[in-house]
Amino acid sequence: MTMNNKIKSGKDVIDDFFAEIYNILTADKKTVDALVELHGQGKLSDKNVQNTLDTIVQKELKEIDKEDE
Repeated sequence: MTMNNKIKSGKDVIDDFFAEIYNILTADKKTVDALVELHGQGKLSDKNVQNTLDTIVQKELKEIDKEDE
């Protein structure tokens, strides 16, 4: 087996994903920033992701309400 055929660990796959996530043009930047931050802090758990996304949604809803006033 050559080095090019090396099987990546789960951590390597996740690290590669987060290294490339900003290249996904249709991804929401605030969401991507939040996920990258959680990953960098080693806090990428279901609960933390859910809480972070809920916070983003609440902020967006407040902005929409302000615009409607």
